[in-house]
Amino acid sequence: MRSSLNTEPELVIEYTDPVEGFRGWLVIDSMAHNLCAGGLRVQKGLTSDTIRRLAATMTLKMRIAGIRADGAKSGIDYDPASPGKEEALFRFIRAIKPYIQERYSMGPDMNTTMPELDAICARLGISSIKTAVAAAQNLNADTFQQRIALLTEQAGPAALGRLRAGIGLAAAALAALEFQAIPLERGTVVIQGFGCLAASAAHFLSRAGVKIIGIADHEKSLISTDGTPLAIPALLSRCVDGMIPENAANGQYGKREDIYNLTCDVFIPAAVEKTIQEHNARTMQVGAIVCGANLAVLPEAEQTLYERGILLIPDMIAGCGGSLSMEGLFAPVDMPTVEEVLAHVENRTRSIVKTMLKRSRQDGVPPREAAVRICAETPLYPGTRPYGPLGNSTQPL
Repeated sequence: MRSSLNTEPELVIEYTDPVEGFRGWLVIDSMAHNLCAGGLRVQKGLTSDTIRRLAATMTLKMRIAGIRADGAKSGIDYDPASPGKEEALFRFIRAIKPYIQERYSMGPDMNTTMPELDAICARLGISSIKTAVAAAQNLNADTFQQRIALLTEQAGPAALGRLRAGIGLAAAALAALEFQAIPLERGTVVIQGFGCLAASAAHFLSRAGVKIIGIADHEKSLISTDGTPLAIPALLSRCVDGMIPENAANGQYGKREDIYNLTCDVFIPAAVEKTIQEHNARTMQVGAIVCGANLAVLPEAEQTLYERGILLIPDMIAGCGGSLSMEGLFAPVDMPTVEEVLAHVENRTRSIVKTMLKRSRQDGVPPREAAVRICAETPLYPGTRPYGPLGNSTQPL
């Protein structure tokens, strides 16, 4: 069987800003289907190589989820704290506008939000950063707008658009606990990061009864000291810009690196890439690592974790909640509810984790390798809608 994965991206567009001189990239990893999807990030020091690897990871997410779309990624090498960020994004998005209109379903990524990107697209006459979905799914404008608007509806502490990736990450962590035969009420979790992804995962894990005993932002950590789990709802209610609030009800503040010294059942890197390196892979006392952040674990660290018997749920699995939410949003014939979309993400994620772990045991390979093998074997269906039943009009390649 021919692999459905590319060794090189099919399209790489490099942008050089005419005003400030920074660079940006749009990478479409594959053009096998009518639609590609992936986030736009603003990151100082961003490189073409990083965008390429992130786009390839997005393709893996699509394949493992059985979504008939391909991976893409975009971003600019720019300081997100700069006052010129909005206009820098405007100029970059203007340059890639035709792809957003025709093929590229853009989403928020590091240092961007969906409202911010939608506002910029509106200035350019684009109704939504997801507008390419309408054509690929063969939806009229009204139906598309009704469904995409669901992302702005509240689902407890935040809008669906802010929670959809987090519930997928939480579901992967719950599946990791289940694989270790640890009851949820006894499971202990540590989360690196407290931004949108990490915070929403913390919300769902706390709601499930899991004990979160440590969290960290980019400045500090907060660690439980008396065996009592951290008061996540109270912390989330006072969280601003991904920072852990001061004066927590319980726990001790320390250096952000302190969380790597904690013993726990599940450790979740949910902020930036290259979090788990060889030196901490050798010493971490954890049962499993569930990667919310893309490229969170370096390859050599993955091998060390495997040799130590530490379960690793890779980023293309734990981080596919956003992609699965679009399936939950657009696949049903009738308009879904917020709760139905969230349930779809949770159920599909847990099913995918189980499939990957079964293949890992069967083939005697690390979970990531098992996931990649599944992805490579997934058929391609050019010319079909990305979401919902396949139909009989197209044969797989």
